[in-house]
Amino acid sequence: MLQRVFCISMLAATPLIAICACLPQIKQVDALPAALFVTLPAHQPQPDLRVSSVYNAADGWRLRIEVANFVFTDLCVSNATDLTRGHAHVHLGDKKLATAYQPNVVLGHLPTGRHRVTVSLRAQDHRVLGRERGGIFAATVIIDAL
Repeated sequence: MLQRVFCISMLAATPLIAICACLPQIKQVDALPAALFVTLPAHQPQPDLRVSSVYNAADGWRLRIEVANFVFTDLCVSNATDLTRGHAHVHLGDKKLATAYQPNVVLGHLPTGRHRVTVSLRAQDHRVLGRERGGIFAATVIIDAL
């Protein structure tokens, strides 16, 4: 029984493992996989993304996502044509913490230690927004929680 559960778990995880294994090579390919990424053409104004953090004793840690040439929206559309409109995903290390539909995100109180928080831009259909010349639109901030 345990062997069967293990086999089913491995089969279910295989596509995710394959995707994660390929992510380091994203900058080395000519085109990003269309099912996961949408590429912003180089002739369009490119988003400029910056992330900062601030601590507030009442709320804990807050992120401020500053972005030019991109508009936050909570409207999700599967066939959107405006690639500079969407939302952001916030990750703490490898764990997704939040979906940001606006530039201010409350992370709350974090455990003591150093934390890497990464924000990546997403199109309205939830695909990662990628650069035509490789890579994605993302920014990282390091938080030292006491």
